[in-house]
Amino acid sequence: MKIISFLGLNAYQVTKYLNPENPNSEFCETKYYQEALAQFYEPDSIYIFLTQKVEKYSPGKFQKLGDNSDHYVRQSEEKSNWEQLKEIFQSKYPHVNLIPVKGIPEQNTVDDIWTIFNKVNECLEEGDEVIFDITHSFRSVPIVALLAVSYFRVVRDVKIKALIYGAFEAKNTNTNETPTFDLLPVIRLFDWLTATDQFLKTGNGRDLASLLRQAVPSEQELRLKPETRPIRSHLEKSAKAIESISLALAITRPIEAMEASSNLRSKLEDAIPTFEKRAKPFTFLVDRVIQEHGQFSLKNSRSQDTFVTNLWLQLKMINWYLDYDQVVQAVTLAREWIISVLVLRFDKPMFQLYGGRNDVELALNNGTEVRKKDPRSIKASPLDDDFEKLPDVVGLTKTWSKTTELRNDIAHVGMNPNPSQAKKLREQANNLYDELRVIADTLLPPMTSPEADNLSSENC
Repeated sequence: MKIISFLGLNAYQVTKYLNPENPNSEFCETKYYQEALAQFYEPDSIYIFLTQKVEKYSPGKFQKLGDNSDHYVRQSEEKSNWEQLKEIFQSKYPHVNLIPVKGIPEQNTVDDIWTIFNKVNECLEEGDEVIFDITHSFRSVPIVALLAVSYFRVVRDVKIKALIYGAFEAKNTNTNETPTFDLLPVIRLFDWLTATDQFLKTGNGRDLASLLRQAVPSEQELRLKPETRPIRSHLEKSAKAIESISLALAITRPIEAMEASSNLRSKLEDAIPTFEKRAKPFTFLVDRVIQEHGQFSLKNSRSQDTFVTNLWLQLKMINWYLDYDQVVQAVTLAREWIISVLVLRFDKPMFQLYGGRNDVELALNNGTEVRKKDPRSIKASPLDDDFEKLPDVVGLTKTWSKTTELRNDIAHVGMNPNPSQAKKLREQANNLYDELRVIADTLLPPMTSPEADNLSSENC
């Protein structure tokens, strides 16, 4: 275990620092919190970050820094804080490796902050277990520590055991006891923010569901406090609801995504009081999640009564995919959506291939083929005549042709002759969306189902 700590130039006072893990029975009486850390955590090494002043000058009255300097420091003690701290460790904790990290900048510029950040990085190795102590830190160091904790957990696979602050200003003046706070839970805010942002922008809810499950009461707590069982239920149901819509969106299952969206909305709304108790950071994010992924909500989405709203929602989903550069899903859904629009238009079975979707697809292909200069022979569809009577049939066949070619190019993953570049495919997909809107406005009826109250074609 390593501890990253900071030492200042103040004249520190002796106090009884309480052990954050056992505040009722263990304390360390000292003026340097690093001594308390050595007693509480028994680390292998403590890295002490030192500015030049802290390393060389003692706290107390003002003393000029060099003959040509206009800067002064206090000096009332014979030795610097660093010298005094070394003596304490040599005497009481010789087994702890006290390592000075020198050259910490005195100022507070952006370059100085990066210098501190890099110094922290140099102290760490892959897989270290680390405690950050900001008790005697200065200026922007607490902010740097917060960012470093978040960064190194991910980049260096470092396990952060605690982010410690000995709150001298909160000392009990009667007992001279100073509480110690572990600020690591604050870092969880970054986890919640990152996981929620990922879910909102990509539909990937795995990390968010994991955080919710980490808040589930332990088996021991459930045994000792049966009243916490509803908490487990709410958190588990919320996590499953997030995973369900996440997977449905990832694999382009629009019908399943609509049902999951409806379920997500109800489960999260029911669980809000639970989030207040066990997942406080998510309380401030849940409304945004409901707004973003609840927008696809549609109960009984396989029912014929909801097909109109269903298809408007699918168009909205295509737009959502494109907004977040999920081109494969957008184009895959777009092709099937065109077929679905005509299935509804021709009053055919929506989820039936023969006599339904296959006949529509064949009519689309035939209408496209006959308009080519050198058409191939076609296999007649029972819907060919009805297809030719559609409004703007020429535009429809052009859009169908573009969509099919784009879908095929994507599906061949660049292994076909003369594949389009990814950037061009994205551009084509975004341009295609405007044509899909024309199809919707031309061939789809307006929405009339109760679920359409908060949905309009303009929102698509």
